[in-house]
This record gives sequence, C-alpha cells and structure tokens, in this order.
Amino acid sequence: MRVRRCVRITALLAIIPVVLSMAGCWSRKEIEDIGFVLSIGVDHGAKEDEIMITAHIAKPFAISAGLSGAVDEKPFWQVSSTGRTVFEAWRNLRQQSPRRPLLHHSRFIVFGEEFARDGIHEAMDFFFKESEVRETNVVVVAKGVKASEILWNEFELERMPAEGALGIMKVAAQELSTTVMITLNEFLQMLEAEGHEAVASRAELVRRPPSEDPRGQLKRETISISGRETGAAAFKGDKLVGWLDKTQTRGLQWVKGKVRSGIIVIEQPEEENKLASIELVRADSTVTPGISDGRPSVLIKVRAIGNLGEVQEDFDPMKSQEAWLSMERRMAEVIRHEIEAALNIAKYEFNSDIFGFGAEIQRKYPKEWTKLKDKWDEEFPKLDVEIEVETSLRRSGLTRRSVQTVRKEEG
Repeated sequence: MRVRRCVRITALLAIIPVVLSMAGCWSRKEIEDIGFVLSIGVDHGAKEDEIMITAHIAKPFAISAGLSGAVDEKPFWQVSSTGRTVFEAWRNLRQQSPRRPLLHHSRFIVFGEEFARDGIHEAMDFFFKESEVRETNVVVVAKGVKASEILWNEFELERMPAEGALGIMKVAAQELSTTVMITLNEFLQMLEAEGHEAVASRAELVRRPPSEDPRGQLKRETISISGRETGAAAFKGDKLVGWLDKTQTRGLQWVKGKVRSGIIVIEQPEEENKLASIELVRADSTVTPGISDGRPSVLIKVRAIGNLGEVQEDFDPMKSQEAWLSMERRMAEVIRHEIEAALNIAKYEFNSDIFGFGAEIQRKYPKEWTKLKDKWDEEFPKLDVEIEVETSLRRSGLTRRSVQTVRKEEG
C-alpha cells in the first residue's frame, strides 16, 4: 500500500507543473479583443494644458475582406482622445474603442509642429516608459499642421497609410538620401547626449481638393489627402527650432556618413546649359575634431564614388581626360555646397549642433570639453569647419557613351 501511495503522490507531483503550464498566461490578450495601432500622433488639445492623442487602428475584418474583393471599406480607423497628460489621453482612448488599443505594432510617432515647438519632453517620457512601444518606431514631425492631419494621409498603392508612408520614407532615405529616418531609440539617445542635438523626419501634406469631406466614409473613390516624407526637423533640446530642406538634409547626411545613394546633377563640361546626372554608388565620411589655443575645430572628409548616368548633349567622356576630371570636380563642388548649406542653417539660424560635433570633441578631448560644454551655444556658431571632398567616377567598361555619339559614329 505504501508503495502504491508513494507512486500516486509522485505521479501527482509530476502532473501539477504540466497542468499549470497548460493553463496559459495570466496576462494573455485574445486577438478579437485587441486593436492594433499602426501610427500615433501627439498634439495640443482644444483646451489650455490639454493634450490630444490620435491613433490609426487597423480594421482586420476590412483588410481580409478587401483582399478577397468582398468589400471596399477603409481598412483603418482614426480616433482621437484628450487628457491632461499623454498617459491620461492614451488611457482615455479606450472609452471610444471597443477593442483595447495596443502599440506593439506601431510604426510611427508623429508630433504636430505647434506641439513640437513647445517641447516634447513629457511625450517622450511616456513613449520611453510605456512597455508596449517599440524603439523601432520612426519619429516624425508634421510641418505646418497637426499630427492628426498627417495621419489622414493615404496612398494609392497601399491600403494601410502607415505602410505607404514607410515605403516613401525608405525610398527618400535610402535611394535619394533627402530625408532622415530616425528611430525612437536613436532620437532618445540624441536628446540625452552631450554635444549632439536631435533631428527627426519631416512630413508634409499633399492636398487634392475632394468633392466632399472624406472623413466618415466607408468607401473612398479618390484620395484627397496624401503625404510627402522629405527633409528633416531640427531640435534644440526637446524643442523644434526649424526645418531642413532636401539639399540641407543631404548635407547633414554627408557629414553623418549616411548617404547611401542618390543623384547628383552637374553642368556638363564643354556644353553650356547642358546637364549630366551622376548616380552615387558609395560614400563615407569622417569627422575629426581638433583644438588649438583653446579654440575647437572640425575637419570633415567625404569620399564619394559615382556612375555617369546621363548626359543631355553629344559627349564622349572617355575621349577626354580633362572632361572626366572636370566632372569629378563638379561632383565634389555639389557635395561641398550641400554640406555648407546644412552647416549655415544649423550654425547661424538654429544654433543647434545637429551634427554632433560637440560629442566628437568630448570623445577626443574630454578635459577640454568640460570647459566648452557650458558655453557650446556660443562656441558652435564660431566653430571652424574645414571640408575636404574626394570624388571619383567609375571608368569601367560598363560606362557607355551618349546616344548622340553612338548615332553619329554609326551614321
């Protein structure tokens, strides 16, 4: 009997962990109870000291039905709520949503321009502490409008606005290098770093006058509000101080070593008012700080390689060494001009070290930085910056002569 009893007790003890593991997670969320937020925007509310949160929430039933062709319904729902704090506004959103909004799948955090100019510290504190928010969210500032307006963007080739915006941003950042693509993690690091101010992506509205108000419609015949992702938003501390256009943004990217691709247009040698296009295929840069007699300086070296993509007039660069060198010099001049454009607006208009020169000085000269950091606002506009640009055009057999040259020889 004792043996049997011991066997039963042993078996029971072995079964208990299995049963407990099959019981599931105490905090599990059923899929039908969840609303997946794809983008979230932050603005001032209508009342003083009120914050408005706007969320783009996916409608799974509309997505699946739309894929099967059964219904042409908007696959998202946009909803706003307000509160005295960001957290309260976010929690108040649940009063309007039959499903619990979840931020795990969010792609973008968007700030309206007015809100960003007044400071985003409180909002960033919420996004940093909220465990649902992924650090891969892209930080965006809406130029001239509220974040809630930017979230109305739609795109012809994507059913979900967040996917369309992400696709456009990737092209602008990776193939044109005319915007920055800054994640929440990167943005927070820049906010906290000494000698480095933050930047974020800039979003703008593209309005197409609608025949009627698109809000509230389940079916949409035309898209009346779309978006453009280009340029950058510059911060000083946690406050937006201004905008960089496409040229200035690529100048910033040259310094940061983040130019991946793009097109450089130069004047064609030996041909007045004719242009040539150069495709960037590789680029890198280094930033070297220096201090002489207590004065800081920075040397920027950029190296870029390109392919000759197009010429507008009869021209065979392979026959002229001087013409080839001239194109390389002109390519370097364009790059220098873009860097100088970014430097000028950052130093003299924003007084914001978005390049991180101060952080570079701190790394190389930590003792000297302790004397400079408290007066960096005075030193940065006076900072001596030297720019060296080295460019080369590929001379491989893949380089083709112009169509006009080929036709002339064939004729």
